[in-house]
Amino acid sequence: MNLSRLSLRAVLRPMILMFIPALVLLATAGCGYEPGWMISAKPSYRVQRALAMVSPAVVRIDVVMRQFQGGVATHFRAIGSGVIIDREGRILTNFHVAGRARHIEVILADREKISARRIGADHWTDLTLIQLNRKELKAKHAHFKWARLGNSSHVMLGEPVMAIGTPYGLARTVTRGIISNTDRFFNASTIDGYETGQFNNWLQTDAAINPGNSGGPLINLRGQVIGINTRGDPDANNLGFAIPINVARAVIPSLERYGRVYRSYIGINFQPLHDLHHFYHIGPGQGVLVRSVDPSSPARKAGVQPQDVILAVNGHPTNCQFPEQLAPIRNYIASQPIGSVLTLSIDRLNSNNQVQHMIIHVKTQRLESAISPQHLISAWGMVVRNLTTTYLRESHMPMIKGVLVTSIRSDSPADLAGIEDGDIIVRVGSQNIADSKEMKSVAKQVDKKGVPVAVVVHRGRTPQTLVLTPSKPGQ
Repeated sequence: MNLSRLSLRAVLRPMILMFIPALVLLATAGCGYEPGWMISAKPSYRVQRALAMVSPAVVRIDVVMRQFQGGVATHFRAIGSGVIIDREGRILTNFHVAGRARHIEVILADREKISARRIGADHWTDLTLIQLNRKELKAKHAHFKWARLGNSSHVMLGEPVMAIGTPYGLARTVTRGIISNTDRFFNASTIDGYETGQFNNWLQTDAAINPGNSGGPLINLRGQVIGINTRGDPDANNLGFAIPINVARAVIPSLERYGRVYRSYIGINFQPLHDLHHFYHIGPGQGVLVRSVDPSSPARKAGVQPQDVILAVNGHPTNCQFPEQLAPIRNYIASQPIGSVLTLSIDRLNSNNQVQHMIIHVKTQRLESAISPQHLISAWGMVVRNLTTTYLRESHMPMIKGVLVTSIRSDSPADLAGIEDGDIIVRVGSQNIADSKEMKSVAKQVDKKGVPVAVVVHRGRTPQTLVLTPSKPGQ
């Protein structure tokens, strides 16, 4: 045995093994090949392709908003996002971004600034459709691309997604994550005070959604818009929510045609049955429980009672065992023609704890929001809004006519008269007040006469008579 040869091998073998990775890197660097065991920082082809398809259609939206505080109107600027959805230059964004904007400007992907107008808005889904100014587009020789809308019913749990928008004013920002829930439910949700999300569930994602992302697209790796980014949870780590694009598909035709979405209302507040089906001798998951019935609503007048179980509406099953099943039931009722008659199949427990089956017919009314636009009565130093039946019902007020006072300017005629926020003005002098338009007209007449006038307000359920002295000209 040759000991010197063995010693040489023992020395050379570890050295050769040590240099093999370096030799592989040198051999592959010239051809751009990366070994499978290496981690690549480059975005995949699918990611690059999806971004190339959608990014040129994503826009920054600058808006001027008006707000009322202390009986005066002020203006402020805000920033959001949007996505162009067709060759006509229509943009889909959030209601809370542009639904109440007094002025809208859009910055395209090529950084060209174009004004836009609102086509229609729907706060119930927090969606707004706006239109780029075609004359400006032509004059500035501006070009744009539009994105393809996907099918949110095909979205899968764990599917990779990207959110594109303008968080904190940082345009063309992309965040990446997955779909962490395809059917997220929010109960009694509002955004900026407006009812939102009663008729749809949400896509939940861990792709970061921050202020300014609102209205931008949530896209899949096929380059399709599957949602409109709307809200994030500030107390969570990248927990965001998007409106499913199928919800937008459903409301866009109404926004185009009417500028809003008309929905039906019958006045039933639902609750999942959970394990209560045993009491009604029905199968698991069948029916939905009536939690409450609104006073003076069509359902109350037709005889629907709390603790009824509705098995079907117009033969359409209402299977609701869990909260996320509530929105489809509400949406089905809301989507029926206003003034149509709905047939409710109901099970009810009688005093002997026996189940009675009955059919009840309910005629729908138009759904109203509790909130209506605000109007400034400048000379009196107050801001008012029209009353809605929903507001009166939720406030447990009688169905009266008048205007709701939302803010008062200090030392104004309204303030000196003792009018307060939350008062309902029902009469001024001999004139009954029906709405804000009438309130403005009456206030103008009072100011012209320049003499004190009696103002009847409802404070809670108690009517009070106050005396308002109008300001003298020049004051």
